[in-house]
Amino acid sequence: MFTIGVTEKMAESLPMEREEFDKRDLPEIYRWQMNRFSVRDKEGLLLMNDRTALTLVLFGLEDEQYENIDNVLRGSLKQLLQMLDINEEYKRDLLDNSKKIILTKTDNRRTLGRMKESLKLLEGFTEEREFEEIDAVEVNRWMNENMVFSTLANITPIKELNDYYENNHGQ
Repeated sequence: MFTIGVTEKMAESLPMEREEFDKRDLPEIYRWQMNRFSVRDKEGLLLMNDRTALTLVLFGLEDEQYENIDNVLRGSLKQLLQMLDINEEYKRDLLDNSKKIILTKTDNRRTLGRMKESLKLLEGFTEEREFEEIDAVEVNRWMNENMVFSTLANITPIKELNDYYENNHGQ
């Protein structure tokens, strides 16, 4: 199971209700935060993992996609994991646990701070481009392989994810 923290305003546009959920027994690797952003007057979503800062950026979602947001997130996460250098076992674990998604209130200030930092860099990364010129694959690869977070032991989200599974999973 995944929990995804969303703001009250964002929750209003989603078909799923936010739930009260005690996350103490849920490993941080299965906890995420999500928020909206705008690039060139087009809306996007940023989903970030609380433990590793693994980031999924979605551009230009249509209203119908918000109505099936859990399926959209699962499919997009699968695509993200396929393009990144991640062990198949780790991918399978994340995808298996994404089969049930519970929306909650945002609750991780560290992740929310990382998201703000990511959005500032995303603005710079896309600054000289028209919306149609923005390559979502390139953005997602860059955010996970090159984005540096001083709060991560392994600096980048992809290294942090691989390290988590190599050293901590199951403990």
